[in-house]
Amino acid sequence: MVRETTGSFRDIIIHPGETLKEALEDRAMTQKQLAQSIGMTEQHISRIIKGKTNISGRCAKKLEYALGIPASFWMNLQRNYDLELAEYQDRNNISDEEYTIFEKIRDIMAEILSLKGESLEGDKTFGVIQARRTFRLSSLLHIPDVMPDALYRKSKTANIDEYVTFAWLRLCDCHLEGIPKPEAGDPATLLEHIEDIKGLMFGDDIYKTLRSLQSLLRSIGIRFAVVRHFPGAPIHGMTRKNPDSTLDLCLTVRGSRADIFWFSLFHEFAHIILEDFDDIGYSYSKESEQIADRQAASLLISDELYTEFVKKRDFSYNSIAALAESSNVPEYIIIGRLQNDGYLPWQHSYNRYVPMYKWQ
Repeated sequence: MVRETTGSFRDIIIHPGETLKEALEDRAMTQKQLAQSIGMTEQHISRIIKGKTNISGRCAKKLEYALGIPASFWMNLQRNYDLELAEYQDRNNISDEEYTIFEKIRDIMAEILSLKGESLEGDKTFGVIQARRTFRLSSLLHIPDVMPDALYRKSKTANIDEYVTFAWLRLCDCHLEGIPKPEAGDPATLLEHIEDIKGLMFGDDIYKTLRSLQSLLRSIGIRFAVVRHFPGAPIHGMTRKNPDSTLDLCLTVRGSRADIFWFSLFHEFAHIILEDFDDIGYSYSKESEQIADRQAASLLISDELYTEFVKKRDFSYNSIAALAESSNVPEYIIIGRLQNDGYLPWQHSYNRYVPMYKWQ
């Protein structure tokens, strides 16, 4: 279904034929006389004046000879008319489906424009036009056609919407543009810095920690950004390999549990270490996500240590603290792992040891 709106805007789009009619009146020249002087039919001239036929380049040149008005003038009139008419049609032929898509991504669009120092139009028709221009699409309906064939680390109950995901990826691009691009690095070197990164988990100031993390990752060829979460978008993050072999890594800010944030980061690290990318640079496939989950868990806590720990069934805080110390991670990482694996309930008194990040 297409919405058609009416208004005065269409009435002020002037076809070049109106100007031609005025030019003839100024010269007291009839349509027949003009037609005879340029070798065209009177019917053709009449159709131009009534706005039913456009002025071609050949016709514009003939009018230059007959009326003394440059051909470029007529061509500019025709071009402006065509553009204004196209703009009018754009505004008045937006489908209900495209409006629905826009409503899904409205908040992300506002965020993207805010990063650029702009504001989202209050009128949703103009908002759709802004979205088309921002995403470089003639219609938001084309998003599935250009959507990268990629999967992301997401919640088990996540309701992923491809339109919101597409917009979220563009939001990631906006954040990453503000970060200096690093030199290409060797993904394998990330392993050499895992213990240093684990050490950052103990920091009290998450923003200071993120700055240190961003600097460390940039030194090995990775641009890193934390991006606001939007319902329907990838819940935890994405990793992308660029054509110049640099890497981009974005995490969403969803909730505030520190253990989830850090596990999500290490999940993306796993994709990088495993060089788990397809032809367009994204990690993908359900299997690769499961492998990355296992690799992330292993990077944080030794498989051998964790297996031995759960066999003992001693989940006292002192035992958890001992495993955390031997793994060089805070206690909340162990607590989160045990809760995720079902050894501890999500609602547990140990939650008081899990930092809750307050994102701005």
